[in-house]
Amino acid sequence: MNRGRILIIDDRQDDLSLTKELLEKVGYNVVENLGWLGSTKTIKNFKPDLVLLDVNMPALSGERLYELLEKNLKTEGIPVLFYSSMDENFLKRLALQKRVDYIPKGDVFQLYKKISFYIKKSY
Repeated sequence: MNRGRILIIDDRQDDLSLTKELLEKVGYNVVENLGWLGSTKTIKNFKPDLVLLDVNMPALSGERLYELLEKNLKTEGIPVLFYSSMDENFLKRLALQKRVDYIPKGDVFQLYKKISFYIKKSY
């Protein structure tokens, strides 16, 4: 059963693998992108319903990558959720500034709940 397509962008392979496994167990089609390099090409080819984006990545932060995705006509309407292990208060403020939602890493209930909500909105 395919419940939707999700792209995970994260610089940590362990986090990518774990999150992918959790989402595939409940029926999502998941592709992972290690770091920011190649992420726009992956989005173009995979056409995700949602992007789960780590905020704290070296070289190009998730915050900056989000800004670039929003300016790109091919990626601009795709919902993005910030997904990070950084301080939740900081993450919440950043998400409010950028007008996106967020999920703290490790909160599996919120992961399922918010992804389900945003995937349903895109169909």
